[in-house]
Amino acid sequence: MSFKNIPRLYINKELKGNSEVLVEIRDAHYLKNVLRLTEKKKIRIFNGIDGEWDAIILNRDCKKVRCIEAVNPQIFIEGPSIYFSLIKSNNLRWLLEKSTELGVAELHPIITERSNVRSFNFKKAQLHLKEASEVSERLELPKLHRISTLDEVLLDLRKKSKKVVFCNEARNDTHLSNYFKNNFTKTVSFIVGPEGGFSDKEIKSITKHPNIKSVKIHDRILRAETAVVLVMSIYNNYLVMES
Repeated sequence: MSFKNIPRLYINKELKGNSEVLVEIRDAHYLKNVLRLTEKKKIRIFNGIDGEWDAIILNRDCKKVRCIEAVNPQIFIEGPSIYFSLIKSNNLRWLLEKSTELGVAELHPIITERSNVRSFNFKKAQLHLKEASEVSERLELPKLHRISTLDEVLLDLRKKSKKVVFCNEARNDTHLSNYFKNNFTKTVSFIVGPEGGFSDKEIKSITKHPNIKSVKIHDRILRAETAVVLVMSIYNNYLVMES
């Protein structure tokens, strides 16, 4: 079996040589009933701390595995943060999954004046990040923050010295690609608005912030989830150029 065909599973438990690890009920169901794996089949497991391990399933119910050998050491990589307004559930799932696959480090859900959605299922969102990390061969999950208001976010950003990019829709703004030519940093933060954009009041609050640069990412108006993917793609292009 090719390593690409070996199932990967995030397990929030300590991993070390020859240790037996209990698998969550949902994951055991996935291994047994979806993938139809059986006792002694190999999987790979990771926890975001101890690297990635080859493991074997120890019983028919797939509820316990044993760590066999470390195959990938844990590497802690700096990455971007995204502050995003809440959107509809299917679009939100797509945003979370694709930004995870593209390497986002932190995700900050925020409430804005034009947010059509006001609730956030943290547990469900965390599950989307877990699944996206498993299939994309990440060794860790992005950090998911609790929901905040835009005012709370702007206040918090004043305390930090990181570069912050506001993905505005103003036609006279410089393009993100041009801005990155002289200002690229691995730990940049992006602010992406809701469907319908930010209100005039919110734009004024954001653009007067000393740490925030307003840019455009495209000449067209993009959906929030599309904007996040494009932002991460532009970021990754410069990341490759820097390496």
